[in-house]
Amino acid sequence: MTNIATVAGEVTLFRAVIARAFHDALNRRGINGETADSEAREARILREEAREWLLTDSVDFRRICQWALLEPEAVRDSAVRAIDSCDAGANRVAA
Repeated sequence: MTNIATVAGEVTLFRAVIARAFHDALNRRGINGETADSEAREARILREEAREWLLTDSVDFRRICQWALLEPEAVRDSAVRAIDSCDAGANRVAA
């Protein structure tokens, strides 16, 4: 593998980490009190952890963004908008 291919693969990997955090942060399973099954409980925990990671200024968040060749502030701004939209949609459905 060439150096360019290695770097491209690493960038793709770290962008996948961020994409997974978005996926987990926006997962609505388990938010309506459905904690009876372990999958719903796990989804709720993952959502809370992903949101905390995306919305706080931790060293590991900044490093992952840096390695993904993304600006942490831009990723966080996108996360805030996506989470707000997701939560607004959940409130509209529940109303």
